[in-house]
Amino acid sequence: MKSRRSSAVAALIPSTFFSEFTANFAERFARPQSFLSNVASRFNRRRLSNLSWKKYLPLLLLIVIVVGILAVVGGIIPSLAKSGDQRIEMKGALATVPVARTLQIPVRDNKGALVTNTAYTIETAELRDEIIVQGRRMVAIKGRVFLILTIKMVNEYSKELEIKAADYVRLSVGGNETELLAPDIHNDPVRVQAISTKYTRVGFPIYDTDRSVTLYIGEISGDKERVPLQF
Repeated sequence: MKSRRSSAVAALIPSTFFSEFTANFAERFARPQSFLSNVASRFNRRRLSNLSWKKYLPLLLLIVIVVGILAVVGGIIPSLAKSGDQRIEMKGALATVPVARTLQIPVRDNKGALVTNTAYTIETAELRDEIIVQGRRMVAIKGRVFLILTIKMVNEYSKELEIKAADYVRLSVGGNETELLAPDIHNDPVRVQAISTKYTRVGFPIYDTDRSVTLYIGEISGDKERVPLQF
């Protein structure tokens, strides 16, 4: 019996020693942490208590006011810029010549019967180095210009008409009558409302050295009127 009790006591001694050692170690390790935290909290309280809020209050108010003014101005300036005139400006024509030629365009129904005639008038011809197409600026490359025709169409019919303005004009350059050019710039088909007048433009890109040009005005399969242009 004695030997069993002594062995049990001997077994308890290491475990008790280990637990006491761990507790003492944890307590000693916790002391520096608590000490440092106490020092830091006292330092912060003293630092905050030493600050003079009344001394820095005007500066803080000034910073708040400046930030507010910048925010207001930053919101007003973009709105003013947006409210300005946003229209695209286009340079003037390099040269303009009057044309004043009118063609009566026959409008037919599905069976080919004549319904009405539409007056198709080429008012002027211009040379430009830049144009506006669908709200976008197009600039001619070096050595080229745009020949732009201003066209007026009058619909006296009681219904809307769709007209391909580019079908009624061709261009001859340098006296070459075997190779006629069709307009590359247009808004076809042009919708002309009933009992109304519609303006549109068609254009040709040409070389800026091409000054001897001739318009051919008329239906595709019909006779055409020759109109020489001298810029």
